[in-house]
Amino acid sequence: MIVQVLVSGIAVGGIYVLVAQGFYITWRTSVTLNFGQGDFLMFGAFVALSFLRAGVPVVLTAALVVVCLAVLGAVLERVAIRPVMTAGHAALTWAFTTLGVGVIIQNAAISIWGNSSQNFPPLFGGKLELLRIGGVGVYAAELAIIVLSTVIMLVYLWVLRRTLFGKALAAVAFSSDTAALFGINVRRMHMLAYVIASVLAGICGLLVGPISVVHPFIGLNFALKGMAAAILGGFASPLGIWVGGLLLGVIELTSNLVSSQFGDLYPFLVIVLVLIFRPSGLFAGREAGVDPAR
Repeated sequence: MIVQVLVSGIAVGGIYVLVAQGFYITWRTSVTLNFGQGDFLMFGAFVALSFLRAGVPVVLTAALVVVCLAVLGAVLERVAIRPVMTAGHAALTWAFTTLGVGVIIQNAAISIWGNSSQNFPPLFGGKLELLRIGGVGVYAAELAIIVLSTVIMLVYLWVLRRTLFGKALAAVAFSSDTAALFGINVRRMHMLAYVIASVLAGICGLLVGPISVVHPFIGLNFALKGMAAAILGGFASPLGIWVGGLLLGVIELTSNLVSSQFGDLYPFLVIVLVLIFRPSGLFAGREAGVDPAR
């Protein structure tokens, strides 16, 4: 039982991690957040669901979801972020514009797919297929989610730390004006950050399908948990967010053993207690991957 709960918690935590990294990269590069990030996750889930029901292979479905969400992220930055930043409007105006885009996406999803809950077709060997590991049964879908989210996270960290693109993002995060003086297209970096965040949300939507039902309002819960994971781990540390997301998932699933009625209460109580003693998160000040000095 404990092993099953841990596996489920890590799988759910992996989703929270990817959502949180989407918040992280846009905040670091443009000091803005997509308040509709959860709706992007929901939209990615429905896009994946449509392709899978049409008989499109899983790998091709994933590629199509990435393309669709990349375009959506670029459009979001262009119509909801750049105009208000360029015009020098009051701080947090972007919060309302991104929230507005999220509401539009949510209503579009209701118009296209309806507002009822829908189940994914078999993805990673089927949602109900159990694998026996050491005499313990775990869902194949959850193991697949853990592997995929870990691989995506490792690639994400490698890009941030070891590539020229990652160093350009770090430079923009450190100082946009200085980065522009060195020939970095700051606006393009902002757009690419939103493209990456949207793609991560879309991948989360694909991964959520096998372990949950999909409906137009599913995004809010994952967005809140993703933000909580970022705050718990430390908003300035990708590795801290990774740990925070996995920890949040395990605490949430473990607390359901105590009381399923108040399963969401205990994780947030833990977060509050952590922030009382560590206001900046568990890994505050530990820059992993965006240190301009690297």
